[in-house]
Amino acid sequence: MQKVLNFGVKQKEEIKKALKNFEEKKTNNAFEEKRVKIDDSTVTLYSSGKLMIQGKDCEKISEELIRIIKVKTKKVIGIDETGRGEKTGPFVISAVLGENNKLLELRDSKKIKNLKEKNDLVTKNSKAQIIFSLNAEYIDELRNKGETMNSIEEKAINSIIDFFDSLKEKKEILIDGKELAGVKKGKFIVKGDDLEPVIGAASVLSKSFRENSKDTKERKSWKTKS
Repeated sequence: MQKVLNFGVKQKEEIKKALKNFEEKKTNNAFEEKRVKIDDSTVTLYSSGKLMIQGKDCEKISEELIRIIKVKTKKVIGIDETGRGEKTGPFVISAVLGENNKLLELRDSKKIKNLKEKNDLVTKNSKAQIIFSLNAEYIDELRNKGETMNSIEEKAINSIIDFFDSLKEKKEILIDGKELAGVKKGKFIVKGDDLEPVIGAASVLSKSFRENSKDTKERKSWKTKS
């Protein structure tokens, strides 16, 4: 059995401190920064910030490490998209409302395996999920009316913000990617899906929805408009 927790690179020193009191084992390659034995499990810290726990008591060990590492619990709204630059299929923008400590197994969907399993974790361990999906044909219609991919994404994100505002859900809003001028509020983080677990959850949600979409049409406006 194994469990993977994804921390930011900035948290690695804190993780190393947490692991220093356990039996040290030899690392196997240049990507492993530290490997220790905790009870019946082996714990490996990678240069990316990924922490892999392998053993029959991995669930118990992961909970203990989260407590020792003192990751501050915060409930946030994470937003990410997929399919923006693709020639075919839908453009998907997703939002997840959840606690970072309950979503530490999630990161950039391009870097994970078992997408269905991770998508199940998102729906199980988050408070709410919102998905905007625009099929290729509709993207063409909107572009022919003068919309751009930026303006489409801005409108979707602003709708998400308005929804949570209407529920008086005053949580921090974290958005993957470069800043979009038309978005009313929120913090944009380049590669945020690999740094913030709740954005990673939104990344998984978007990719899972897009991969399960039956829309395979080509976007006729793909080469003509940004």
